[in-house]
Amino acid sequence: MNLAFTPRSELGDYEWDNQNGRFRRPDIDRAIISELSERSTLNGLARIGLFVLFLAGSAVATMWAAGVSIWLAIPLLYVYYFFYGFWVAIGHELQHKIVLSRAFDWLSEIIYFVVQVIMWNSPRYARISHRLHHRYTMVRGIDPETDWPEVFTYRWMRKMLRDQILTVLLIRMPVALGRTVMVLIRRSLGQKDRMMRDHCSDRDTRAIRIESAAILLIHLVVVGLAIWLRRWEPLVFFTVAWQIGAPIEGLWHNTEHIGRMYNVDEQRFCTRSIRVGWLVRLIYWGLDDHVDHHMFPSVPSRNLPQLHALLKSGLAEPRSMLQCWREMLAIGRQKTRSPESEYVPVALPPAA
Repeated sequence: MNLAFTPRSELGDYEWDNQNGRFRRPDIDRAIISELSERSTLNGLARIGLFVLFLAGSAVATMWAAGVSIWLAIPLLYVYYFFYGFWVAIGHELQHKIVLSRAFDWLSEIIYFVVQVIMWNSPRYARISHRLHHRYTMVRGIDPETDWPEVFTYRWMRKMLRDQILTVLLIRMPVALGRTVMVLIRRSLGQKDRMMRDHCSDRDTRAIRIESAAILLIHLVVVGLAIWLRRWEPLVFFTVAWQIGAPIEGLWHNTEHIGRMYNVDEQRFCTRSIRVGWLVRLIYWGLDDHVDHHMFPSVPSRNLPQLHALLKSGLAEPRSMLQCWREMLAIGRQKTRSPESEYVPVALPPAA
């Protein structure tokens, strides 16, 4: 893949300014953004319900197949895991509180907690982390969700992709599960990572401790019941499902920022959209239009196509998942040779 790179020294007008602390945004009438930001409880519940039906259908099919042949059940089980990983998309939009109308915020928070239990993460921790991610996208030392190497080398990208594949194939799944459990144990004990030390109040820390302990207890109860009842279904469909499903979904999710620029004030430089098929679009909840989402995070995913129509002329043409990975690996090769070179995905006029 042939990509054009620019020396970082020529991009000084786009360096992140901690004093200004703002990203550039296209000038769109506030009334339009306000209209696009309207929530819909009916739409949100319908889409969540459809997603649960996909999961339930694939789980039932797996159980039926297991009664016939374990070899027949395995591919159907991986269909279930494929869908399961996309809980992250629903959890993401619930973090923004834009799925259901304000009158149903109480229901939104209940669903959000359930989804975070599924994802083995404290709801308070996830929301604070994501708020920082939007406020300081790809800003080194602040954004907790892009805490990757300072230089995206080809070797690092290959290792990350290899680890994802090995986890999906169950080889590294126990390692992923063990790390997840240890993170929750440390948070339950009040041990703080950098984000908690720098950005969480005492009240936040208490909530994270309680939520982490509760999530561990819920999963422990499920494991205990599975052993007591001698049933494999709770373990396969719940306990380890996230560790297998998440790296499958990560083939799409990890394209959002990896290989993009650190410490710039232009979302088109540090964020990547992706072209997806109809099924992934249905369950990805707008994360494919990721640049659009970062520019206007108050817009629910159901309205992102309308927003994208307004922004399209100024955005890079999104690539497919495989093309995005080819791009990322090409960036890794170039960054390995020349760490100070950057891939600029769009042609922008000089900053004012």
